[in-house]
Amino acid sequence: MQDTNLRPLNAPLVLLTGAAGWLGGRVAAALTTEVPDVGFLATGSFRVRALVPAGEDVSQLREQGLEIVTGDIRNMECVRSFVAGAEGAVLIHMAGIIHPRTVAQFEAINTQGTINLVTAAQKAGVRRAVVMSSNSPIGCNPHPDHRFTEESHYNPWGGYGRSKMLMEEALREEIAAGGQMQIVIVRERNEWPTAFVI
Repeated sequence: MQDTNLRPLNAPLVLLTGAAGWLGGRVAAALTTEVPDVGFLATGSFRVRALVPAGEDVSQLREQGLEIVTGDIRNMECVRSFVAGAEGAVLIHMAGIIHPRTVAQFEAINTQGTINLVTAAQKAGVRRAVVMSSNSPIGCNPHPDHRFTEESHYNPWGGYGRSKMLMEEALREEIAAGGQMQIVIVRERNEWPTAFVI
């Protein structure tokens, strides 16, 4: 598919989390090899580095030309290694947990893991962070014709929604503080986004 709306990505490096997952894997492919019916996300001469948990199959990611860093977003040493030398980069944070072994993993991964990444990325000089959230922080529509907006009040659905709400609140605080790194929060709707801001 040829997309005439592609913009060049003026960054030397894309940092990608969640590349071993379904949606993150599609983003990896769209950055490197093109996705049928979607195409490429951006054009330009950039590298893609992925942070992948130990034990994940990374063979397809390596075939796509991604640099692989093995680690866990809950571990600051791993996160610092992932963002090392990333000045001017774009971070696309797709990692998260939906079905944890314990409820505490929701906040440890979805909330604190994101805070770890954003903190380390800012220190490394990353230019922009695009962070995947969910519709879960604002819960369910009160009636079928209701539409949520950016100003809709939080009403999280379960532990997952609460962890994403806390993540968004932390990111909004960073945005309000006016740091050098741009932060974009994307709320996905459980389907492949055909338009993605990087």
